[in-house]
Amino acid sequence: MKRFIIFCISVLLLISFITSVYAADTGAIKSGDKVVIKDENWAYEKINNTYGYEIDEYIGSGVDVSLPYSFAKQYVTSIGSYAFNRKNVKTVETTYKIERIGEYAFNGCVELESVNLYDSITSLGVGCFYGDTALKNVNLQATSVNFVPAYCFADCGIEKIRLPKTCTSIKNYAFYNCGSLKYVTIPESVTEIADNAFYGCGNNLVIVCNKDSYAVQYAQSKGINYILLGDSNDDGKFNIRDATAIQYYKIGQMELTDYGKICADVDHNGKINVRDVTYIQMKIAKMELPEDCF
Repeated sequence: MKRFIIFCISVLLLISFITSVYAADTGAIKSGDKVVIKDENWAYEKINNTYGYEIDEYIGSGVDVSLPYSFAKQYVTSIGSYAFNRKNVKTVETTYKIERIGEYAFNGCVELESVNLYDSITSLGVGCFYGDTALKNVNLQATSVNFVPAYCFADCGIEKIRLPKTCTSIKNYAFYNCGSLKYVTIPESVTEIADNAFYGCGNNLVIVCNKDSYAVQYAQSKGINYILLGDSNDDGKFNIRDATAIQYYKIGQMELTDYGKICADVDHNGKINVRDVTYIQMKIAKMELPEDCF
């Protein structure tokens, strides 16, 4: 028994020694159960039970940042909570392996102008872009998020945003105090919007939505201005006349209002052309549409 106890103690000491050597060789810092490994620009944390790493913190000095695709031969799959907290970064390029952005990940990055996102992203954390006053546009439609979390864009400088068709819900104070927000495009997939989701956004906010969608009901109940996607002639209705209005507009026989031009671009490519006419006709006929429409 005595020999067995001595053997066990020896094994534990050996494991402790190997762990300490590993930490020294990799630059790992252990805090409780959390092990952070650093290189020149990043602090990484191993994600439990996966083959991936999370960005624990950006420790570099560059203002135009590209996230690493991998670390230690494993993918970097998430951005941790407060990873860029109050850093002076201006642009951030993610990768198509990033699946999650943690809580307050970019909180208070007042110089942040753009973040390039991919459809691999399925989850955004509470307040992840809170207080990013220089952030004017976010390509959220490129993601696959299921909901916009609380305080996600609170006190942000965004002027327009389009939610992806995977989105079903907009949570409390998601766009709190976004005084510059002019247009938010809400797809038919959204069936829940918190009463205070757009609190403090001002009277210039316009919801761009589909006819008979939940977003229409919400806008009407809250007294928020709204326009209908496809309503090219800006008469508050969506019908075949809207397709005709675009055709007349293209040959110079009719002018469209500013709202009409926004509504006419149903494929969201920044152009008004025959594709929009076709998609409006298909929508009216209840035909299947490409993913980038309406």
